[in-house]
Amino acid sequence: MLRNRIRRVPVTVRGTHYVHEYLVLPDVCAVVAETPEGVILVEQFRPALGRRILELPAGRLHRGEEPVEGARRELQEETGYRARELRLLSRFYPSVGLSRHKVHLYYTLNPEKGETHWDATEEIEVRIIPVNEVPNLLIEGRAADAKTHLGLVYFLNSQGWIWQKGRWHPPGRTR
Repeated sequence: MLRNRIRRVPVTVRGTHYVHEYLVLPDVCAVVAETPEGVILVEQFRPALGRRILELPAGRLHRGEEPVEGARRELQEETGYRARELRLLSRFYPSVGLSRHKVHLYYTLNPEKGETHWDATEEIEVRIIPVNEVPNLLIEGRAADAKTHLGLVYFLNSQGWIWQKGRWHPPGRTR
């Protein structure tokens, strides 16, 4: 499956020649979706980890698809929620030693509830995590993939949470 997705490029560093291999993967979109009850996450089995993990709703962009439309589509497919507005938080490369694909990270407030449309390979449990529980997800490594971790850190910072002296402090309660 990955044979035609592996690229080999010659590299020379300080006179040393080698061939670097990297994966060619489509860009990904992810959404931090906030409701009055908390942040919408999905829990699903990830074969590479051999376990279920909590993640932001996310997925690969289709060929020619604009990232904002991919984010809208993935949020609805995986959670059933429809975003009214999406605001770009960041674009980043999650693993530049392995791949050159980008993650397009978006935020939406109060999406409308609807129906899920899972892919045949998805078995997802939608979870709404109260905001005051989000720091523990990060600290305990229960939301540990790059896009989810970064998205939740952006979210907490936007809500006034501060990371200080090795722990998260809610708005107005720093030491």
